[in-house]
Amino acid sequence: MSSNKHFLKNWIAAIWIAVSLTLVWGCATTTEKNLERLDKTLRIYNNAFESKAESGGSSYVLNDYRMDYLLKYGEIQGRVSFLEAQTLNIAYFKGGKPLEISAEDPEGEIDEAVITMRYKVTVSPSNRLKTFIHEQHWKLDGETWQLEPNLKPFLN
Repeated sequence: MSSNKHFLKNWIAAIWIAVSLTLVWGCATTTEKNLERLDKTLRIYNNAFESKAESGGSSYVLNDYRMDYLLKYGEIQGRVSFLEAQTLNIAYFKGGKPLEISAEDPEGEIDEAVITMRYKVTVSPSNRLKTFIHEQHWKLDGETWQLEPNLKPFLN
């Protein structure tokens, strides 16, 4: 009988470990998926924005800002020529507090990101090269990353 109790205790311990590992892996997987979604969203949005696609990536803009974004983006399409864009930094946040995240050790759930970009553009009617640093503020809404846009630097 004690053999059965020993077997039962080991079996319960093994199940507990398996469930615990599944939960830990599930958390890491969610964070990694959020990072993957953010990376994919950034590539699609920035490609649409810089290539002056008709919508300019507006489907990734928060609803409250979309109409204003499209009006300003129409002006950008006619006046701004993108010569170079470079991502300088990505800062991650959870509840407004900074998070350190690396591919080797993702921590917690991110819900915001600030992407620091360097742009080299010309703005008509001038043909002078203009270089500036611009921050993109992204927020996670469920499973979708949404931009809180600021297009002023492109129109000054």
